[in-house]
Amino acid sequence: MGWELKKDGQLLYYQCTELNNQHLIQAVTTSSAGNMALHTGDDVAKVIHNRELFLDKLGLNLDQLVAASQIHGTNVVKVGAADLGKGSRTTDDLIPDTDGLISNVPGIILSIYTADCLPIFIYDQATPAIGIVHAGWRGTIDMIVVKTLEKMRECFKTEPINCQIAIGPSICSQCFKVDPLLAERFAKLDPDSVSSQRIRSEDQYYVDLVGFNTRLLLELGVSKDQIYCSNSCTCCQPELLFSHRLTGTHGRIMGIISLVE
Repeated sequence: MGWELKKDGQLLYYQCTELNNQHLIQAVTTSSAGNMALHTGDDVAKVIHNRELFLDKLGLNLDQLVAASQIHGTNVVKVGAADLGKGSRTTDDLIPDTDGLISNVPGIILSIYTADCLPIFIYDQATPAIGIVHAGWRGTIDMIVVKTLEKMRECFKTEPINCQIAIGPSICSQCFKVDPLLAERFAKLDPDSVSSQRIRSEDQYYVDLVGFNTRLLLELGVSKDQIYCSNSCTCCQPELLFSHRLTGTHGRIMGIISLVE
């Protein structure tokens, strides 16, 4: 169980088994689906086509999708029916300055775009309600996943114990090298998230963003067996995923989650 790589013709994509049932659809693209981000300078018509093709494979409609202008912050926005289609075909109507989206409205597709950062998917089975989080190192250290669950509690009375959470393909702890000052910042909050190696008489530091976020979730009360971490690294698998750190690519994978109508 957990994360699976699925194939439909030439299209490869990931799904977390536990977050896909008659009530919920969740998925993450690979580079085989093409660039999914409108904000990176790629041809807009091509990106829209990529999105439409992928969502069609899942039986979803692009006009139901909602996207935000991710800025590596911690703002979380509740999405309703009035937001349908925002950011789906143009950057002009993106949900502004936001890195977390939540909703309890069936049919709305929450989306996030990454190329090393963590795409985090939240499913509150009791309400039901959903959330999606863009967590790079800035969002991680500022605890956006905590703020998202707090917002879900405020809006939907979500309790962490009722949540299933999937952390999708992202940069792994062996690839995310950081400078000593950033390593120190992480170590002060979570010493287990930082490791080091001595290479050519020089200390090199690495941060485990997945582990850091996982421990935050456990502290909130999410059950360990309800957290599903992908073992796919964007930097280790450039043939399958986009990695901005490795190649400077403008490509982004898209993560989506939607309550079934």
